[in-house]
Amino acid sequence: MFSIGLEKGVLLGDSGYSCRPFLLTSYLNPTSEREERYNRAHTSTRNAVERTFGVWKRKFHVLHSEVRMKPAKVSRVIVACAVLHNLAILWNEPEPQEPQDDDEQPQPDQYQGPQDGRGVRNYVTNTFF
Repeated sequence: MFSIGLEKGVLLGDSGYSCRPFLLTSYLNPTSEREERYNRAHTSTRNAVERTFGVWKRKFHVLHSEVRMKPAKVSRVIVACAVLHNLAILWNEPEPQEPQDDDEQPQPDQYQGPQDGRGVRNYVTNTFF
């Protein structure tokens, strides 16, 4: 039932979003060791992705602000940035320097509404953690 969606992949979101079958969030109040392990893996993975986005935004200024293009074109731009980034790693190119005053985005309040994707999240937790 859930494996079809998981084969296509899922997105990871913070608790500001509703948990959906395609968008998994962390447990607000984990009640088991499995849920705690899931939360640690979720946080660790999201942090790695966010760090990569930060590097991309410093390296490719087109990604630093709102991209005003059609979604299909934006997708191609993002894929091109990913390919160029991977080539830079392969060729040992230096990373851009960290800016001194990085504008931090405020964190949204934690989502308190219905948990639409809890079944998928519970399946992932019980199967993999």
